[in-house]
Amino acid sequence: MPKKVTGINQSAINRYIFFHNKILFLIAKYLTNFIKFKRVYIFNILTRYFHVGNFCFSYYGVKLFYPNFKDPTFRYCNGGAYGDKYSNFLKTLSERYYFIDVGANIGIYSLISSQNNNCEKVIAFEPNPKVFKLLKKNFINIKNFELFNLAISNKIGKVSFFLDPKSSGSSKISKLNTNLSVQTVNNKFLKKKLQSSFKYNIKIDVEGHELIVLNELLSSLSTKQINSIYIEVKNKETIIKYYKKKLKNFKLAYFKAGKKRADCLFIKNKKNKLLKKFSN
Repeated sequence: MPKKVTGINQSAINRYIFFHNKILFLIAKYLTNFIKFKRVYIFNILTRYFHVGNFCFSYYGVKLFYPNFKDPTFRYCNGGAYGDKYSNFLKTLSERYYFIDVGANIGIYSLISSQNNNCEKVIAFEPNPKVFKLLKKNFINIKNFELFNLAISNKIGKVSFFLDPKSSGSSKISKLNTNLSVQTVNNKFLKKKLQSSFKYNIKIDVEGHELIVLNELLSSLSTKQINSIYIEVKNKETIIKYYKKKLKNFKLAYFKAGKKRADCLFIKNKKNKLLKKFSN
């Protein structure tokens, strides 16, 4: 078969795959928004068994390549288990900014942020080497980004890391049950990478290493440069109060209480209209 004909056929197949998965996404999104009950589970089931090709559209509308439905964290990302508040916040940012994603996993929030035309660049850190490969594949169609197979800590070097075989999102820096060594960088590395002329929106999800990462970022950027910080911490009143005190120049705009973890969004401008929209 001539190469030109083969190329046309492949192009037609690619278009079919795209539209098939796009229509599947629209149907799944409509059904789960309407039904509500077990929304995440239903979205994942529909996607898992009816998507074609090497990608699917997540609940958040972004492409995820080489879906791994055996991984609970992938299912959370694909099925929208994290809710809509932070994703909507990223979509409504109206000022030019850089997005820093620490503990990116497969990059669900980085991908959502990259859809905002005001997002100039995504800078993502993911120390898990297996997940990092998937992160890179998810950015195949994204422009202007830097991905680092690194962890942020208070020193440069190697640290012990626990690679959770059951859930990629539970992997973490740990001195207990370690099965991997990962490379770390600190504020010296960050200062070279981050530019002083830009505003930054930051997401931190590092399974217990949040305070160290936050300190390294705060010592690398001035508070004027930071527009928001979204951080997952232990759900304890004393810990929440500590972070509120530490980030006194930021207002806690959104607090979602869970049994073990809490998602906190701190926004710099207290007059920001988004505060009312995203506060409980």
